[in-house]
Amino acid sequence: MALTIPTHFKFKPLNLQHQKPQTHLEFIRVRSTRNCSIGSYFSTHHRIVLTRVCSDGGRETRVGPQQPVPYDLESSRSGSSSPADGDVAFFVRMLGLDNDPLEREKAVIALWKYSQRGEQYVDAIMQFHESINLTVNLLQSDSSSACEAALGLLRMISSVNVYREFVAESGAIEVIIALLSRSFLTSGVKEQSLYTLWNLSIDEKLQEKIANPVLLPLLINFLEDGNKKVKECAGGFLATLARSRFNHKVMVEAGVIPKMAKLLKTDVERSNVSANFLNIDVDRLKVIRKEMRNTLLELAKDECYRILVMEEGLLLVPLVGTTAYKSFRPPLDSRPSWPDGTLIEWTPKVQSKYGASEVLLGLRCRDNDANMEEAKINAMAAQSRQRFLARAGCIEMENGENSQGESSSDLQFTILPLLDGVARLVLILGLEDESAIARAAESIAGASTSNHMRVSFKEAGAVKHLVRLLGHRSDAVRLAVIHALERLSVSNGVCRIIEVEGVLHPLIDAMKNSEALTA
Repeated sequence: MALTIPTHFKFKPLNLQHQKPQTHLEFIRVRSTRNCSIGSYFSTHHRIVLTRVCSDGGRETRVGPQQPVPYDLESSRSGSSSPADGDVAFFVRMLGLDNDPLEREKAVIALWKYSQRGEQYVDAIMQFHESINLTVNLLQSDSSSACEAALGLLRMISSVNVYREFVAESGAIEVIIALLSRSFLTSGVKEQSLYTLWNLSIDEKLQEKIANPVLLPLLINFLEDGNKKVKECAGGFLATLARSRFNHKVMVEAGVIPKMAKLLKTDVERSNVSANFLNIDVDRLKVIRKEMRNTLLELAKDECYRILVMEEGLLLVPLVGTTAYKSFRPPLDSRPSWPDGTLIEWTPKVQSKYGASEVLLGLRCRDNDANMEEAKINAMAAQSRQRFLARAGCIEMENGENSQGESSSDLQFTILPLLDGVARLVLILGLEDESAIARAAESIAGASTSNHMRVSFKEAGAVKHLVRLLGHRSDAVRLAVIHALERLSVSNGVCRIIEVEGVLHPLIDAMKNSEALTA
């Protein structure tokens, strides 16, 4: 709409005898009434009205030529140390409900980009508290771009500690959870939604609102999302929620343990096929697995949930430090045997001068003419993997973390697949570190909750090590060993093996030594 200038002006004569009035300049933006995008505002629909305000109340007005006003907040901020409050205020006004949806979308995108420059820019936006409510209202938009930008802005605001409560009070949590429940969402909307809720969940007072039966199943499903960033965010979000025991029950009821256990058992280290199947790179998958491992470790601090973790084929193993494994010496048996000590009755078809036939025995375990139990084969494979890691000096480094010697005093744990975990515990029993041995024995006792687990430890050769350790000089080791043998003996088959290993006399000697020390 063109601005009409009246043809007749009435000027008040100046009194030349009076002092010259003080004046200052004001710039007023005049907006056209027709709808247009925010970008076109500044190129065609703004005129600068120059107004001279006089101290005697007079006002002289003239209309300047059409000039483009920059709308890019980033360019307007270059070379300045403080936010351009006028630009921020204008964009916040553009978020108003009375504006065109496209204009509101452009405004929230500009504010999102502006907020990404740092905390002081978020502070500039938060000078206008209505900006949060207007941004939350945009989450109901049908435009994915508007939703993603609004969520991105809320993510940046919620990353500042002092503003989290403002975001929560605006009803953002409920709106975002409802948004995530939609059947179709772009990856950008899901990513920004999860990161915003993740930021808010850092405040424990808000976790009760966030960790609810509606959101948690959605988070679990996002662990298998096609976008790698969404997977990583969902895993980290669940790990944060798991740090609070208050959330454990609702997380377990939502089914987080089976889903995470399934993904955690994916053997990426030995094959990249799984990474290709999951459509993410190996490094990114390792980050996701680490977050899921941390979540299950937090849940496993509860004995009941630890049993659920084991039922899914995972085992808690103490981190004893790489230094403790330096004492590992693999047995140099002249005849091949199973992990439980049973000799392998096998005659090679071709005799080898240098013993290659015995070294390569494991490659022939699944021959059609080999009549062997599946449990024994699995135990031997797991034992071979753990011994190789120990000899190579890279044990406890599978997750990209180097566990040092002090880890044994920190009582840290990791989670391994069941067979590897059993083999690792048995291997620790053969080390020299007393603290490591005691922790491994206690872990065996804690894990012997089912006949399957007890048989697994028997097949892995734990019994002979435990019987031998009954004569250890450390009281802590003997006590942990007795506890482990007691739990293993619940199964009749394992109990008979314990008796065959000659547990009676060492056990009596251990009891005598204990009585002597007590007396």
